[in-house]
Amino acid sequence: METNAKTNTNPETLIERIDVYSILRDLLRNSWVILLGAIAVALVVNIYVKTKNVNKYSSSATFVVTSKTSSNYVYSNLTAASTMAKSFSNILNSSLMKKKVCKDLGISSFDATMSASVIKGTNLMTMKVTSDAPLNTYRITHSIMKNFRELAGYVSTDMVMEVLQEPNVPTRPDKVISARRQTKYAFVLSFGALCLLFMFLSYRKDTIKSEKDIEEKLETKPLGALYYDRRMKLRSLFKRKKKKLLVTELSASFEFVERNKKISAMVSALAQKQGAKVIVVTSVQEHEGKSTVSANLALSLAQQSNDVLLIDGDMRRPTLHTLFLEKDEEIPPTSLAGLLMGESTMKQTMRYDEKRGIYLLLNYKNYQNSTDIVSNEIMSELLEVSRKAFDYIIIDTPPMSLMADAEVLADRADMSILVVSYDMVYAQDINDAIDSLHDCRAKFAGCILNQLRTLPFQRRSVVGQGGYGRYGNYSRYGRYGRYGRYGRYGNYGNYGHYGNYGTYGYYGHYGESSNKPSDNE
Repeated sequence: METNAKTNTNPETLIERIDVYSILRDLLRNSWVILLGAIAVALVVNIYVKTKNVNKYSSSATFVVTSKTSSNYVYSNLTAASTMAKSFSNILNSSLMKKKVCKDLGISSFDATMSASVIKGTNLMTMKVTSDAPLNTYRITHSIMKNFRELAGYVSTDMVMEVLQEPNVPTRPDKVISARRQTKYAFVLSFGALCLLFMFLSYRKDTIKSEKDIEEKLETKPLGALYYDRRMKLRSLFKRKKKKLLVTELSASFEFVERNKKISAMVSALAQKQGAKVIVVTSVQEHEGKSTVSANLALSLAQQSNDVLLIDGDMRRPTLHTLFLEKDEEIPPTSLAGLLMGESTMKQTMRYDEKRGIYLLLNYKNYQNSTDIVSNEIMSELLEVSRKAFDYIIIDTPPMSLMADAEVLADRADMSILVVSYDMVYAQDINDAIDSLHDCRAKFAGCILNQLRTLPFQRRSVVGQGGYGRYGNYSRYGRYGRYGRYGRYGNYGNYGHYGNYGTYGYYGHYGESSNKPSDNE
């Protein structure tokens, strides 16, 4: 399926669409590739320069050129020098000259260049010989000096050449090419070129980086966006304790809680419109945060005075128990998998979290045959009973790219939601997952963009567009500050989440109603 990406040629809009954070993150992620690539290019240049670079050495002699028969001494001498230089250059590189030099030096051939030029404004002529060996350069120059009078006679008998400066043995090459400098230049240029390449590839990467991308690239609509909480991550690093990203935690920021409330309100409105109670939450790949989104969706719906059951349908890698069980709490002996395999009853398996006001059906270990477990009839019976007893049943499923559990559960649910992590999965793969969800019984509701990230200087404007701004002076209440004792119903004491009805029946305020599941269910 082709994505519905729209081409925008407006330069101003194009600049606004550039995700700086994504580009910088990709550069950091691929920094080792860029560094190794630049080092490799620098080493190749270093080897090439050292192998191919041949230093050239030059030796020169200076002559004074005069004319024998001249009435105007200065003008004639200048003209004679110019004429001699042109003719002398041709003779120096002629076969006759080379034969004389080879015979004089006792060699068969030599690799050297010879030239003659006039010093501007004078009657001085400079002869220059260049070769790759300083001693050979001097010997060739000296051989020419021995025969220059005979050579001058070939040019003109009316000109006189006198030696003004004898040649010397060259001690330094004409042009020193530093392999070290060339290597540095190659490293810097290749490093910059690779950075630009990865920046371009990052910009062209067809992933989801904003809610607008969901509208343009995916065949669905966004249900909301959740930002990556840097502050909570830093606290976890400094305190060496992993924080639970739940809306019921006192450490949750005001923005995080409000965004989850906004998403739950939209999901609740869609569910009521469609008459849906069982909602499947899934993702395309692992580590997209679907379990945390499922938990917060269930908690937010529960805070709206709804009776919510949260089911951990991910039996390959269950995660929800790490969010709801305390660190020192003992793992219960029964689980959802045991219930579905007939090893326990619903009453033994389901638990009510009084602190958070939510019912839970959790798993605690991995099952390789998870697809077979969720496909049995007990799962269908469980959902039918739960529909009568609860307002909402939220099911956290495994990623769709790993197994078929999500599709199996979506065929027994009423509505499905896809969690899309920021800049992680290609739009093509997400659209394929959406197509699969559309083919299931559950009506596909939309996508939730999770772990959305921006740079600090961009955050103000981006959040502001979402309607929350920086929350003005409410930032000091980000963790519910003075209202903390009320934030989690703390002062309601024995009334718990459902008042005096909290101690009645298995389902809280449902008491001993006929909807209570029996031990055999």
